[in-house]
Amino acid sequence: MQPLIKEPLWTKNYNITILAMLFIFVPYSLYLPILPLYIVEDLQGSIQMAGLSNAVFLLASVLFRTQTARLENVFGTKLTIKVSCFMFLIANGLLMFTTNLYAILGIRFFGGICFAIINTAIMSLGCQFAPNSRKGEGISYLTTVITAGSAIGPFIGLYIAHAINYNAVFVFCTLLTFLGFVLLPFIDMSNEKIAKKSSLYSFTLQDILEMPVIPICIITLLTSIAYSGVLSFVAVYANQLQIINASSYYFVVMAIFSLLIRLVSGKILDRFGANIVLYPCFIMLATGLLILAYTGGFFSMMVSAALIGIGYGVLVPTIQALAIKSSSPKRVSIVTATYFTCLDLGLATGAYLLGALAPLLGYSTIYLILVPFTLGILVLYYFIYGRNAKAVHKTNLYPPAKLTELSNENQRSVNI
Repeated sequence: MQPLIKEPLWTKNYNITILAMLFIFVPYSLYLPILPLYIVEDLQGSIQMAGLSNAVFLLASVLFRTQTARLENVFGTKLTIKVSCFMFLIANGLLMFTTNLYAILGIRFFGGICFAIINTAIMSLGCQFAPNSRKGEGISYLTTVITAGSAIGPFIGLYIAHAINYNAVFVFCTLLTFLGFVLLPFIDMSNEKIAKKSSLYSFTLQDILEMPVIPICIITLLTSIAYSGVLSFVAVYANQLQIINASSYYFVVMAIFSLLIRLVSGKILDRFGANIVLYPCFIMLATGLLILAYTGGFFSMMVSAALIGIGYGVLVPTIQALAIKSSSPKRVSIVTATYFTCLDLGLATGAYLLGALAPLLGYSTIYLILVPFTLGILVLYYFIYGRNAKAVHKTNLYPPAKLTELSNENQRSVNI
């Protein structure tokens, strides 16, 4: 099906938003696999504490991400983004000055709050800068940058940690966040409107969550539980198996394949619908986890990385595109917050539960259990969305009134 409107995607605002998001996302993705290693190897902490370092960060994200839209309405998008990014910069810098495990958990919780707000605000801006006729493609490229950050972060982090020390990793993350902060003023948000400050104190469920997209976002939550076992523990697992360099290159291979598939997956989604994209990706994710469970060498780990990169790498932007397309453009910030709340909740739940089970069952058994779990998510997706996806896609996911609203939104600057 050909898109109804063809508009430019690579505008100045879209490009700067992508670059700023990359600089801010790399420290986030770097810490998820690096901090567990740091806690276990340098600080002699337990596996449970290592998993908790990620869980508290993601829990903070879950609790505060949904407040982003309200903060934007009261203080404006520009101020919200700048302040949250500056505080995230402070959180990264604080890790240089403590080795106390409980202090690290506190810093991670604080960093999770800041990151949740800045990430939601920038991502929703990028989604609005992407025109409706290329929404799936635009969101796919935005999440491609996130995937690139997911590869660059762990790879550089592991290299710096091994070549210098972990404190140098913290310095690198602080400098990179500063670069992202410097880019923010170049994003044009001059036409934004600021709501009355009383809206900060009003509270309804509709203010923080977009209820109609919850069912499809549940798919992301469950998928993230499966992925959290890879993100948080694959580096520890590779070191345990004594597979040299596997922990460094695993995320690079995963990201390369995710980047390659995302170059086309958004266009396929816009043209043919979600099912043709999602069903194969669930199977690839499950297959990658199965190979990881039985891995015995470098090559099999890289094959696992490629399959998981394709599977999870396409699932995330595709489901996000479905959520955004099925709601009003005026609610895009709340939809984005709802979506990433489910994603963070899945990652936090998985990091904590799998971290607690790993000493009892072993990593290989954990990954094996996640295989039928992932296939079960595929079945759930079919009943929630997949069986009606073709009919929904034929309507382009938008009623005529919404198409008019979208067209008007794309003809002026972002107005939050």
